[in-house]
Amino acid sequence: MASALQGRSVTVVGAGIGGLTAALALARRGAEVTVLERAPVLAEVGAGLQLSPNGMRVIEALGLTSAIEAVSAPGGTVRLHDHHGRPVIRLDFTRRRPHASFRLIHRARLLEV
Repeated sequence: MASALQGRSVTVVGAGIGGLTAALALARRGAEVTVLERAPVLAEVGAGLQLSPNGMRVIEALGLTSAIEAVSAPGGTVRLHDHHGRPVIRLDFTRRRPHASFRLIHRARLLEV
C-alpha cells in the first residue's frame, strides 16, 4: 500500500530533537524532506537526557534502538540535587516498571543518531 506521503515535499523547521525525529519519520514514509535550521552547525549544546519507555518506543519504530543503545547508558533512577549539590529526592522508575527501557544520553549524541 502506497503512503499518502510518497513523493510529497515536506519542510521541517528546526533541526532539534523533535524536528529531526519528524523529518526521519516522514522520509521513511516516502516524503521528500527538507530540514531548515537557523544555526550554521549542530553544535554540542544541552545536557544529558533520559529517554523514557514511550520515547524508546519511538526510537524502536524508527529502527534506531541499536544505535541509541550503543551511545547511551541504561537508566531508571533519577537523583535531583539542589543548587548546593545536596540530594533532594531519588526517583526509582524501574521499581514500578522493572522491564521498561530507560536510557541516559547526551543531547548531542541523540542528535547525531
